[in-house]
Amino acid sequence: MSANQSAAAAASAQRWRPLGEADRDWARAEAEAALQRWQDEWLDQRLLGVTAVETLAPGHALDDGAGARWQAGDRLAAQTDAGAWKRYALAAMALSAQADAQVPEALLAPFKHELMESLLARLGGDFLRGVDAPTLQRALPGSGFALPRGGLRLRIGSARDPHLLDLYCAAELAWARPMKGAPAVPRIDKPAPLSAALGDSELRLSAVIGSCELSALQLSELAVGDVLTTSQLLHEAIQVRLHADDAPPRTVALGRPGRSQQRLSIVLTSITQK
Repeated sequence: MSANQSAAAAASAQRWRPLGEADRDWARAEAEAALQRWQDEWLDQRLLGVTAVETLAPGHALDDGAGARWQAGDRLAAQTDAGAWKRYALAAMALSAQADAQVPEALLAPFKHELMESLLARLGGDFLRGVDAPTLQRALPGSGFALPRGGLRLRIGSARDPHLLDLYCAAELAWARPMKGAPAVPRIDKPAPLSAALGDSELRLSAVIGSCELSALQLSELAVGDVLTTSQLLHEAIQVRLHADDAPPRTVALGRPGRSQQRLSIVLTSITQK
């Protein structure tokens, strides 16, 4: 084995993983989106949908006798019974099922073929997006199709025809699907310097020297020279309070009386936690 072959085999082995619920959900969503666009183009109402999605074991092979088959290399295949498409062809032609006997098969057959080819083109375009693989083409009898690494089978139909079409998706397509990444981590900008963040904001502080309670009568009898005795002891610290909008005053520091440039001041003795 050459070096390139060894590297390719190693990369392939590392990429392998078992298919799970997320892969089935992805396949269903891809098929439903393609079906919706196709039905908007061809039908007046939504008749078809994905009726089931199942995981297939490695080595699963298609039965050549189960209907006509279309293939896109070894990545995608579709199998259906062309005869079952008659009622959908009539619906696309805006004819009722009762008109079946009145529509010549020579007219209906090419229309059914065009209907199926259009749907397969939609499905193939969505599932093979960004993949180096041929488009879905009608397979020759006996050509065979297998899924060496397993894959998914999507059953597409209606309440009346639950198995109208089977779509086979190789595991490699599911492995190559866009994975949902981890939630984006919010960007945290480097905090601005404290001085820049605070700027020239002005705050009001007050120093509570003490407090006392008076009756209304005592208050009315106050005179110059009276002494008000507070509950504050001489050795107790003075509370320095911050007054902020829409918030009660809170103590931010403790201090004692002092003097600064002929002004009464507070010498801080401790600062509470910021």
